[in-house]
Amino acid sequence: MRKIILGILILGSSWVSAQKISDLQINPLLVDPQFVVLKDAQALKPFFRKLEDLEQGKRSQVTIVQIGDSHVQGPFFPQAIRDSLQKRFGNSGRGFTFPYRVAQTNGATDVKYKSSTDWKSVRNVKSNGSDDVGLSGIYLSTTNADFVLQIDLPRDFETQDFIQIISPTPESFKLSTSTSSDVVRIVDATTSYKVRSGDNLGAIAGKYGSSVSKIQKANGMRSTRINIGQTLKIPSGKKQSIVKESSFIDISRLPNGDFPLPKNTRTLYLRAAKNQKEYLLDGVNFKRKSNGISFHAIGVNGAKYSDYTKFDRFFKQLEALKPDLIIVSLGTNESFYDTYTEGDLMKDMDAFNRKLIAKNMNAPVIATSPPPSMKNRKNINDIATVYSYQMGVFANLNSWAFFDLHSATRTSNAMPDWYTANLTSSDKIHFNRLGYELQAHLFVQSLLKSFKESQ
Repeated sequence: MRKIILGILILGSSWVSAQKISDLQINPLLVDPQFVVLKDAQALKPFFRKLEDLEQGKRSQVTIVQIGDSHVQGPFFPQAIRDSLQKRFGNSGRGFTFPYRVAQTNGATDVKYKSSTDWKSVRNVKSNGSDDVGLSGIYLSTTNADFVLQIDLPRDFETQDFIQIISPTPESFKLSTSTSSDVVRIVDATTSYKVRSGDNLGAIAGKYGSSVSKIQKANGMRSTRINIGQTLKIPSGKKQSIVKESSFIDISRLPNGDFPLPKNTRTLYLRAAKNQKEYLLDGVNFKRKSNGISFHAIGVNGAKYSDYTKFDRFFKQLEALKPDLIIVSLGTNESFYDTYTEGDLMKDMDAFNRKLIAKNMNAPVIATSPPPSMKNRKNINDIATVYSYQMGVFANLNSWAFFDLHSATRTSNAMPDWYTANLTSSDKIHFNRLGYELQAHLFVQSLLKSFKESQ
């Protein structure tokens, strides 16, 4: 069985960023306007009523959760949807974040995490179901009670009022600020080497897979001269964490379990509140007091419908978010498995839907079909076109709304045009920032049009 697991996104060039969404959305090679419409939008009436109540001040928050694969794990597609909806209806919080880099993978670029210790991570894609995977779709744990997980917020990050630790045991974590800055530093790991007779920097570098310039830099050397008995630091090519001595200031937990954030806080530290065998972290939820949209994006590279349905705890924690709308953006990876069939897709979508029903999640669902893609960078992915049609059929039969992103972006036949327009990565599966922003714009446009028509 041949398969391709979707991975890291590639950013676009400066020329790409100069293009405008308004110009791209009317390009007939890229967008088919007849499909920029939300099908079966009547299924969203409960959600639209809540949006209307939000606008009229009758409710304070509407919660949206988007679940997907690498198109959602990468930050651009969900971030553009979040920004557009929060600009229109108000910002009630950044929502779900996860330390993807600590889990050795890619993710959001605004909230950044780094850890003083290694964590075990298993993606739902790689698990046979025995790992207790939660909301993030990635099992992340450490047994080191001395861990320090540093959370850095950008300077332009809108003020957040509260943090919720998402974990089966949130009481095992505490949140702190510090009198020091940048407590956890990630540096190049080194090993020590004592110079022997006959050694030279070139030979030493070759032995350890390093380079002369790197060794010189690590040791503050201006020349290549070395002395017998001299101890050198040799860069190993790996990274290590250095924890600065610091005075932590713990933040008191509120009765509901959330932590209030001190104003103008830009760096936070997550630490162990008590000794236990394992610390399992599923994510961090940022909240605001202000009325508006709370938007949570959950994506896993390579994920399919069946990868999420393996884990009951994922749906249990999804239920705890109390979503008013669930957006499911899957289907690309299913189309890259040669032995996978249309029947398998319908069965897996049904299993996912049954999980939602079993947890009494009555929130409306929008399924989005996958964007265009190619196999091996040269073959049109016709299977994605077939599966997109079947996703629409399933949505109609199960009272889901459906946004046919695949057809709106002119199906996989248009991938060469998207690539020529500098909107994709070189793998011709993923997109750059502007490519995802265009897709998000088409989705939001159709959603807001349906909302307006419902009033």
